[in-house]
Amino acid sequence: MAKKVVEKNTKTIGINMSNTMADELERRAESMHLSTSKYCKVILAEWISSGKTLTLSEGTGVK
Repeated sequence: MAKKVVEKNTKTIGINMSNTMADELERRAESMHLSTSKYCKVILAEWISSGKTLTLSEGTGVK
């Protein structure tokens, strides 16, 4: 994961993902008239504020 400081108190984090997942994120973002990065920021913020945790196991496609 690459990190780059854009401005004070912010970071840009880049990740690699499958084309299928990236296409789906782009499709959903476009349907809400958002940039893909803004859409990702919104859904990650919602997940973090929910307090829910992820349970990762073999076969989830996450490495």
